[in-house]
Formats: sequence, C-alpha cells, structure tokens
Amino acid sequence: MIRQLIMEFVILIGYGMLERLTIKLFKLPKQRNTWLWATLLMVLSFWNLGFYWYCYVLIVWMLLSIGLIFLQLAAAHQFIYRQYWPAFWRVTLVVSVAAFLVSLTGSYLPVV
Repeated sequence: MIRQLIMEFVILIGYGMLERLTIKLFKLPKQRNTWLWATLLMVLSFWNLGFYWYCYVLIVWMLLSIGLIFLQLAAAHQFIYRQYWPAFWRVTLVVSVAAFLVSLTGSYLPVV
C-alpha cells in the first residue's frame, strides 16, 4: 500500500519534471498539457481503484462530458469542436484529480 503510494507520487513528480525539462530545453510556451496530466491521473486512479469502482468514475466523467455538450448547445445554439475540446480536457482534469484523490483511500472501499 505505502510502496504503491510512493511509486505513484514518484511517477507524478517524474512526469512533472520531464514536462518542465522539455519546456525549458525546447523553449516551448509554458502551457501544460492538460490531456496528458488527465490521462496519467486516470490511469493511476484505475490502478488504485480496480475495475469495479473505476466504472463509477467513468460514468461521472461521461455524464459531465455530455452535459458540457448540452451546455454549449444551449449557450451558442451550435456545437463547435474547437470550443469543446479545451473545456472537455479541463473538466476531465478536474474529474481525474478528484478520482485520484479518492483512489488514494481505495483500499478502504468495500470489496463487492
């Protein structure tokens, strides 16, 4: 349990350092890749929670994504991918951070 937790934080810190190094090395704009962080956190959440509990995370994520589509349709009366994708990945990042924080206590969830 503790070893896995330490390994996950080493992975997150290592990726953060790698991202920062590539930004400085290639003189890229200081824009974080939210989709990479969200994907990494989703994978680590799946690793902690297992298949059963992770399905609930996916359900919430999909419902929020569909809600975001309806929100854009209600606001602009049209669906534009260029506006949807940045908002989608920001919502995905919020969901994945919440899922990762909940998954840290995943060993205390009941086994079904």
